[in-house]
Amino acid sequence: MARILVIDDEQSICWGLARLGANMGHDVDTAPSAEAGLELAAANRPELLILDVRLPGQDGLAAIDTFRRKIGDIPIIIITAFGNLETAVRAIKNGAFEYVVKPFGIEEIRSVIQRALRIPPPQSPPKDLTEGIDKMLGQTPVMQEVFRQIALAAHASTSVLLRGDSGVGKELAAQAIHSHSDRSSAPFVAVNVAALSQTLAEAELFGHVEGAFTGAQRARKGLLMQANGGTLFLDEVAEIPLPIQVKLLRALDQNEVLPVGADTPVKTRFRAISATHQDLLQLVKTGKFRHDLYYRLGTFEIRIPPLREHTNDIPLLARHFANQLQAEVILAEETITELCSRPWYGNVRELRNAIEHALVVARRGIILPEHLPPPLDALELVPDDPKLHSLSDTLRHHAEILLKDPEAEGAIYNRYLEAVEHPLFQAVMAEFDSQCAPAARALGLHRTTLKRKLNQHGLDAR
Repeated sequence: MARILVIDDEQSICWGLARLGANMGHDVDTAPSAEAGLELAAANRPELLILDVRLPGQDGLAAIDTFRRKIGDIPIIIITAFGNLETAVRAIKNGAFEYVVKPFGIEEIRSVIQRALRIPPPQSPPKDLTEGIDKMLGQTPVMQEVFRQIALAAHASTSVLLRGDSGVGKELAAQAIHSHSDRSSAPFVAVNVAALSQTLAEAELFGHVEGAFTGAQRARKGLLMQANGGTLFLDEVAEIPLPIQVKLLRALDQNEVLPVGADTPVKTRFRAISATHQDLLQLVKTGKFRHDLYYRLGTFEIRIPPLREHTNDIPLLARHFANQLQAEVILAEETITELCSRPWYGNVRELRNAIEHALVVARRGIILPEHLPPPLDALELVPDDPKLHSLSDTLRHHAEILLKDPEAEGAIYNRYLEAVEHPLFQAVMAEFDSQCAPAARALGLHRTTLKRKLNQHGLDAR
């Protein structure tokens, strides 16, 4: 049996947690503020503290240090209905045992309480976790969970694997982990593995000595050596060729690299953060990725969800991008509605590009739905080309084809738009049985604008 102190200004939360604690066989005290909780703790020292963030008077995160000084190093569970990356980072920095977002289920909080009473809280939180926390935004529970995992990863020193579709912000997550860790003053070296030349990838990663190959007129320090003491971010890690995977595994295990053409290895110690939108386990099963490297890189995995799984964050993100790109711009409510209705297969990157496009068209003032580019989900993808892993890659591939077509010169932009618009209008007219009015409403276009577009593409409407 343990004594638990619950501090929350919501009576229903205090009542529910007191009832749960009693059913678990514990004594539970409750208080509506940090100040009142300190008085109770002084009289009856608790063995577990459950602390809300937003409280009258001193807030919960600021009160953690005060409780530590008064009652010692007990496990502290932070609960909040207003979580974000900053809150998660501050909670972990201040030594919170766990970070739980309201509303939470009974079994979830029961499990956290049981673990907290068994396991001591962390002792050495990372220093200065307040920089760069605004780069990732989100108020939905799924993003708050991502923020919590980033904070936990920053507090540790293990390898991290970031999984998620193209455009979800994996590099931002890697930067956040690095900047909130005790390596923040050391280099953050980012490398897109897919962009490396197949012939020079080894030299780029591991470096080379003078004369190691044709064109190597002087020695060069590789990316793994440049990351010494800091963080190496390997984007598109699934694209690493198998022979190089062997050398990378050795570098991670031995903390040393052998530059191309060298006889003696060079010491380097860094933290590896990898990212991929592919299924690495499936690649392991097919022999395209080493299983030992997979387990070495994937010690701690964080999945960054696609934008369609946290659409309630779209208004926040859209306004942030608009204000970031152009001050004093307004997004009309119907524009927000349109943005929230799209599937965003290009994720946050596609959303930012859409806002940037709209700002160019609208120029200033208010952004209306007709200022947005057409949604990209209706494009025909090319599934048989392994290089085209994402919608963004497909669009770029089509642009490159047009740029190499001499007959397209002077008309590339219009031909590109036609290729994008035609499958979109085909799909929407099929969905609404060729009726123009509901199709226009779904697209966020004026009816006359849609009719003009349909005529241009030779499509019928009623």
